[in-house]
Amino acid sequence: MRFLILLLLITTCGAKKNEYDSFGEVITNRGAIDTETLINEIDDQSQTFKVKGKIEAVCQKRGCWLTLKNDRNVNIQVTFKDYGFFIPKDVTGNEVIIKGTASKELLEEDLAKHYANDSGAPYDTTMRSVITFIADGILVSKS
Repeated sequence: MRFLILLLLITTCGAKKNEYDSFGEVITNRGAIDTETLINEIDDQSQTFKVKGKIEAVCQKRGCWLTLKNDRNVNIQVTFKDYGFFIPKDVTGNEVIIKGTASKELLEEDLAKHYANDSGAPYDTTMRSVITFIADGILVSKS
C-alpha cells in the first residue's frame, strides 16, 4: 500500500500543469520562432508563422488586439482572425505563442491613432509602420 501511495505522489508531482490558456484555433507551443527571427524573415507578402514573445500591450477596451515586445522596437500588431476571439486585458508582460499570417504594412493614420487610443499611448507617426499579424490561435502563459 505504501508503494502505491508513493508511486501516486511521484507521478502526480511530476505531472505538468497546463501552462497556457488557449484562444482561437488550438495550437501547440512547439516550433515557434522568436520575434527577432520574425523581423528578419518577414516581407511584404503574407506568410504563415508561429511566434513566441512577450506581450507589450493589450487593447484595454475589449482585448481585441495585442502588440509584441522586441529589442528593435518594431511594431508587431496582432489582431485575431475575423475577431472570432479575444484575450484577457490583464496579460501584458505574459509570454505568448501566436500562429497566423503576418506581413509588413503601413497602417492608415486613422487606424494607427485608433490603436494608440485603445492602448492609452500617445500617437506618433512611427506607429504606422508595422508588422501586422492575424492570429488563428494563441497561447497565453498563465504568469
